[in-house]
Amino acid sequence: MSRATRILGGLALLLALVLPPLPTAAGEHRPARALAREIGDEPFLLEADQLRYDFARRVVTAEGRVRLESGGHVLTAERVLYDARSDRVRAEGQVRLATAGGQVFYGDSMELDGALREGFVRQAAARLNGNARLAANLAIRLGGRYTILERAVFSSCPVRCPDGAPLWQLRADRVVHDAESRTLVYENAVLELGGVPVLWLPWFEHPDPTVERRTGFLVPDAGTDTELGLWVRTPFFIELAPNRDLTLTPMLATSQGFALAAELRDLESFGLTEFDGSLAWAKEHVSDPQKPRKRTLRGHIRGRGRYALRDEDRFGFELALASDDTYLSTFKFSDQDVLTNRLFYERYDGRDFFGLELVGFQGLRSGDDQGRIPFATPALSLHLRRPAGFLRGAAWTLDGNLLVLSRLEGLDTRRAVAEGGLEWSGLGRFGDLWRLRASLRGDLYWIDGDPAGFGPGDERTAGRVVPQLHLGWSWPLVARSGRWQHLLEPTLAVTVGTARASDDPLPNEDSLSFEFDETNLFAPTRFAGFDRVERGLRLAWGLRFESVGPAGLRIGGAFGQLVRPDPLGVFPAGNGLDGAFSDFVGRLDLRPHPWLDLTYRFRFHPSDLAFRRNDLAAVVGPTWLRARINYIELSDEPAAGFTRRREQILAGLRLAPTDRVALGGQLRYDFNRNRLLSWSAGVVWRGPCLALTAGIERRFTRRGELEDETTFRVRLGLAGLGEDEGQTPSSRCEGQQQEAEGR
Repeated sequence: MSRATRILGGLALLLALVLPPLPTAAGEHRPARALAREIGDEPFLLEADQLRYDFARRVVTAEGRVRLESGGHVLTAERVLYDARSDRVRAEGQVRLATAGGQVFYGDSMELDGALREGFVRQAAARLNGNARLAANLAIRLGGRYTILERAVFSSCPVRCPDGAPLWQLRADRVVHDAESRTLVYENAVLELGGVPVLWLPWFEHPDPTVERRTGFLVPDAGTDTELGLWVRTPFFIELAPNRDLTLTPMLATSQGFALAAELRDLESFGLTEFDGSLAWAKEHVSDPQKPRKRTLRGHIRGRGRYALRDEDRFGFELALASDDTYLSTFKFSDQDVLTNRLFYERYDGRDFFGLELVGFQGLRSGDDQGRIPFATPALSLHLRRPAGFLRGAAWTLDGNLLVLSRLEGLDTRRAVAEGGLEWSGLGRFGDLWRLRASLRGDLYWIDGDPAGFGPGDERTAGRVVPQLHLGWSWPLVARSGRWQHLLEPTLAVTVGTARASDDPLPNEDSLSFEFDETNLFAPTRFAGFDRVERGLRLAWGLRFESVGPAGLRIGGAFGQLVRPDPLGVFPAGNGLDGAFSDFVGRLDLRPHPWLDLTYRFRFHPSDLAFRRNDLAAVVGPTWLRARINYIELSDEPAAGFTRRREQILAGLRLAPTDRVALGGQLRYDFNRNRLLSWSAGVVWRGPCLALTAGIERRFTRRGELEDETTFRVRLGLAGLGEDEGQTPSSRCEGQQQEAEGR
């Protein structure tokens, strides 16, 4: 049975039951509804204020708020004529066709087949997704899949008043939209910005806005740089699978030549794998900027993997290698000066932990000697905790550490550490908290080389026994006043211990970096690693405080000191721990107003009250005008390798008068050298259909051939063409158009 016969039979049945609606007065009609259904076929629904049927011509005429549904397609218009003989539908007056695939077409008139799948539209407009629209003089639909638009315009911008032109648009002689592959193909296309033609393309193709990811070009970026010259990058995205993709990014620089970067991502149910790398035929890296430079092959590779086959087990890797010290900085891949390579496995079982890793480093600083940088092959950590049944609140602990450090040149170290302890914590009768830990540690070293340096030495073994007793106590006092809550917590920590070692000096591999502040004041030891041990009696006292008010207002901080009655020369001079009474250390957090957030950390000498450290971080201003200031002043610290006083400031300002635009800049200044180290400025503008990012940076530092660099870059993104659409309120002109489309 043909579609025309089905519709005609349904209408005949309806007319046999309901008389044709006739006007009872001028402009007054009764609503009419027709429904034809045959077993196994989709329903056909026609609604209108007035419905007439010409038996002789077999033509149905519907007028006034007409709604026609067929196969998931919905057609609305002021007047619809259906010719049963030709199975054609003609719609007139504010015509709107919503397809089953989610497309919406508008026009002055439409002629379609009875299934609403094929036909043509005059003065057509189509909404694809969100704000993306197509407009054309004529649109032809074929097979419910293809839409051919003649003299068409595509844009995702709202219409601007009073000229009705969008901020950007693509004009083309012909546009073909494939609803199945969700692709738009343009012939003889011109990109216009603000009505001005800026780019001509004889052929152009891109996915429609309903597509989240698809193989094709991404938004390019370009700029200029002192080392690179003028450069442009054009990423090409390749969808390998729903969970896997590859991005190839060719880069052309007038000073350095050609480079190709690649990024591979793979997401599986058990984890994520990422790789990126690049190759460039560019000028070689030299330590002297005045030295002539020939061209050579340079590049890098990085990788990262995180996996978990079970909740308890995690494993993964980190990979980072560069051909030379300045390659990553030259081609703007990274500013890192140390690259870490790591293969690891971790197991968490309740409060127990086991970790195994292999670690290697590549130093990119000018003074780094790769032959003397160690490799950890392997590093093993173990922590076990079991309840001590004979004592309530107590637990046995066992910690182990195995480290094998090897160098191409210099000292090799093998170290095994085992520590057993008993921890006991509880709550006092006055609400005070206490924690007691007694431990015994044994260290065993196999040394090949000179522990005091990197010269030759004999193979030997050395050992050490470290007993220690640590007691921590605090008394949190809580009060309320009005809408404020207050906490005052006096804190004490007493540690006593010693270290009995063999006569041979032990190497220091993991305790070279040292800093004394409020974060490790109450810890059993100030050293981060195992190679150095604090000895004797240590008493840490201090006070923690915090007051929290309405709207997130708060004031808090900490203050304290470490006392050692019999100080031993474990710590180098100048770090605040070289006397019986250490420097005072502390921190102050202050947020008296939503427009001010301040953190100040300090360290000063107990005798002359001279400050050894001033570290200030402040955020000032409302969200639309915000300044950030980081100021640091440090005295000389031989323990950390700094033999001179340092004083620097990093200041930045961000202005965002609206949600669409933001301007910002920052500078770094060295007060010791009385010189500017770097400055940068940038602007971000994001409208409902366009995003523009531009920035400039100037560095006054030297690193190999890189000296006093200036970098400028710009990126332009168009919504619907590789850029997400911004969500902004519709303009008045846009609102009027949406209202008309709704009618």
